[in-house]
Parts: sequence; C-alpha cells; structure tokens
Amino acid sequence: MREDMARPADREARLLARRAGGTPAYVYSREALRAAVGRVRAASPPGAGLYYSLKANPHPGVVQALAALVDGFDVCSLAELETALNTGVQPRDVLFTGPAKSGEEAEAALAAGVAVTVESPNQARLFAGAAAGLGVPGRAVIRLNTLYPGRVVGADPSPNQFGVAPEDLAEVVDVLRASTLSVTGLQLFWGSQHADADVITAARASMTEQALACVDRFGLTVDFVSVGGGIAMPWCDADPEVDWAGLAGADAEDRLPLVCEYGRSLVGPAGSLLTTVLDTKTVGDRRYVLVDAGINHVFIASRLIAGGDRGEPRVRVVGARPGAAVAPAWVTGPLCSQLDVLAEDVRLPEVEIGDLLLFEGVGAYGPSFSPSGFLSRDQVREIVY
Repeated sequence: MREDMARPADREARLLARRAGGTPAYVYSREALRAAVGRVRAASPPGAGLYYSLKANPHPGVVQALAALVDGFDVCSLAELETALNTGVQPRDVLFTGPAKSGEEAEAALAAGVAVTVESPNQARLFAGAAAGLGVPGRAVIRLNTLYPGRVVGADPSPNQFGVAPEDLAEVVDVLRASTLSVTGLQLFWGSQHADADVITAARASMTEQALACVDRFGLTVDFVSVGGGIAMPWCDADPEVDWAGLAGADAEDRLPLVCEYGRSLVGPAGSLLTTVLDTKTVGDRRYVLVDAGINHVFIASRLIAGGDRGEPRVRVVGARPGAAVAPAWVTGPLCSQLDVLAEDVRLPEVEIGDLLLFEGVGAYGPSFSPSGFLSRDQVREIVY
C-alpha cells in the first residue's frame, strides 16, 4: 500500500460521503496536500520556487489550500486565472500559459497584471498589440521549444508543438523588445509522468543549459526560469514509483532563479473518489460490481488510460465485512458504454448494494478531465477536508 496517498479511515469516509450529500464524490485532503508539497519541494532543485498548475485540479477549495503552500500558480484559461486570483495570490506570482491564446485572453491576462507566455512570433505580436492598446507595460515569459525525454534513460525524445522554435527566437525577442512588454522569464517544460530520477535530473540540467544559452545570447535579465515539473503521480498498481531519494539534494544552477511547475504530483495523492454500489451480478465467470461513478466522473480510470501495462486503479471496500470472501471483481459504472469499466480483475471482498468503494490517488485530472456531459447525468460532488 502506498503511504503517500490520502487514505481516509472507514468511518471518516462514510462521514465524508454524507457531508458531500451523496456519491459519487471526490474528497481532497488538506493534510495530504501539505505532505505532497513538502515531498515535491524536497525533490526540487534547492531554492527553486514551486508553482501549481491548475489544469491538474482547478477546484477552488484545492487551489485555496495550496495558495498558502506554493509560491505561485500556472493557469491556462480565464476561468483558471480568476480562480487563482480569488485566492488572494499576487498577480506577479501567476503565469498565464498555453500554446495559442486569443486576443481576449491576451487582453484579460495583461489587464490582470499576470505574466504571460509567448510561444511564437505571431503570439509575440498579439501580446505587443494588446499591451499597446491597453496602455500597460506587461510581462512576457518566452517558452522555448524543448524535446520531451523518454521515460527511461536512453529512450528517444519526442517533438511537440509547444514553445518558440529555435529559428524564431531572435524574431520573438525583437518583437517583444520593440513593445512595452518586458521579457521577465523563460519557460522550458519537458513533459510529465516521469518517475526515473536520472531522467528528471538530466532534463532539468538540459533545460537550465538551454535557458542559460538564451540568456547569454540575448543579454536577458530574467526574474525566473521555469524548468518544468515532470514528476509522476503513480496511482495504478503497476505504475513505477517515483525515485524520491534519487531526486533529493540535486544541484541547482546558481546563475538562474529557478521555478518548477507541478500538477499531478501535488494534488494526485490528496484525492479519493467515493462511490456507492448499485448492483452486483455474475456473468459467466466474471463478478461485476456496478457503482454510481462512471468514466464521465473519473475518465482516467477508463480503459483508454488505465489498465494494460499500468495495472489497475487502487480501489478498496469501505468497511468490508469481517470474514467476507475475497475474489476477483470487475468494477463498472452506470453508463451505457462498454468503456465504462473502472477496474478489471481486482480482488475485492464480497459487497452488497449500498456499500461504499473508495478509489485512491485520484486527486489529479478528475472531474475537469472527464466527459461530464455524456448521457447528461448528474455532476460529481467535490469537497475538501
């Protein structure tokens, strides 16, 4: 069993389900959020700031809890921007990111006074025009295109659409320097779900080297350089564990003020999903446990993401009956879709209609990542405790 995940005791889980007004319900632990931030900070370069990326979980209660624990926020939409600012965080500590932004987004972000990432010459001109029209100076952070490393040392890297191409970098700098915007930072994000300490530290070193080359080439003075996050959140039973010990005490480049952006590694361990058994049956040699949570609530558990080499989500029965027989089970949701399978061939005690199941480690990419409109069913509940 993983000790870094929130694991409400049986009585607490039942009370949380009642507090939520029923199931399915995501419950997020403040204590687990604090523990995750401490663990991730210790695994980051010494002195680096920590930014939380709201795309992993934008629930206002979660973001509010993290506001006192991290050094800033990374947002990707106007709704996320307002959620971040409503915590009371200073605009200087918010970074508005994304590979392509509309004119309305550019104006809103600059009007709010947050830093904005620039990812192409066209986007540089967009922000330059928006700043001039608003009569504000504006702070630009240039995102550099970087290859995503493989999961293990020696694996081939993969290209992606994010950031300024090397051949466009001079043009972007020229456009920004001719505007009211100041270049206050660089961003070099290199992927996510990495568990190998050697891969992570090598990527950080590569990002830092690339940033230094850019700073020196253009004579930039930057407030921060974001060298990505990348740390995984293992939540299926076959996911590789993060090498936390291997990440501890890594060296940092003392010429650059570094920031690391994290999402799932901060909120993933803090979240559990409570769901109620609606029916049980046996078809052929399979025992099915049908629950009120479906892939419209927890898409990450669908067969499109979980299963296979990753193994199955970690699920348990809340208050299992003493002496109940344990046997393989297929946990499925209420949707009219063969994709609505949350766990395959997992060992569970015998259950009855009305019993609670709890999925662990699902605090990241839950409701906001799930197709909640499918079949027009009720929205999942969310609470922070």
